[in-house]
Amino acid sequence: MHRSRLASVLLGVGTLLAACASSAAPDARVSATPTASPTVNEPMMASARADTRGPERLLAVTAPPPPIRPDLTARYEAALVADHCADRDLAALPASDVVLTVLDRSYALPAAYTPTDLVPASEAGVGGGSGAKLVRSVLIDDLAAMHAAWQASGLDFIIESAYRSYATQAATFNSWNARVGYAQALVRSARPGHSEHQLGTAIDVTSPGWGGRFGDWGRETAEGAWMAANAWEYGFVMSYPFGTQAATCFSYEPWHYRWIGREAASAHRDSGLQLRQFLERYVGG
Repeated sequence: MHRSRLASVLLGVGTLLAACASSAAPDARVSATPTASPTVNEPMMASARADTRGPERLLAVTAPPPPIRPDLTARYEAALVADHCADRDLAALPASDVVLTVLDRSYALPAAYTPTDLVPASEAGVGGGSGAKLVRSVLIDDLAAMHAAWQASGLDFIIESAYRSYATQAATFNSWNARVGYAQALVRSARPGHSEHQLGTAIDVTSPGWGGRFGDWGRETAEGAWMAANAWEYGFVMSYPFGTQAATCFSYEPWHYRWIGREAASAHRDSGLQLRQFLERYVGG
């Protein structure tokens, strides 16, 4: 009876183990066999990628272009007269900015023209008699910066002349006529209306002890050499450089500088043109 019951128990255990082994075998075989990746719907994936990148493409298409920086290109196509050394009184043509107006022996300002914003150069920190000279307020900041550079250089500059009215220029020309004769006066001084000084943006600069207008202030003095090398950085350009009389119709004036603004002065320097030739591109109507 004891042996029979033990045999029955052992038979039940064996049956149970066989059943467990039989049910586990398929799981073992599945886990041992590498599982293939599920098939991906490629069009759907492409669609998903398109959806993800779509906003980027949309921004690339609709984003505004970068701003175009302004430059000094020709505003008009009207040309100045070719024979500008002829002495006549043509009305100065309008320019894109009045400070770029061309004045020469042919083109002139009206006798009544006076800038409305004249201020004493003392507003730029210039002292003494130089500070009493009148210039347009538009150039005061650049004149102040140049004056500070003068002081830093240890040089001593004098503004001998700045704004001149039509009547004052007439007196100036007449004095040259009396001094050197009419023919020479025409190349050494502008007739009234034709002077850049009437614009209020031209200055004649000198230094203490300089004796007159017949030497080369630009080469014979430290102040003149400084102006020739550095004035453009502050918007001032020599109107009548050495060797340009055929183009300017005036003799070399190393002391005469005209303010045209820093951007224009830099462009003028890069152009290699004489000032009148450079300004011609801004003239017309």
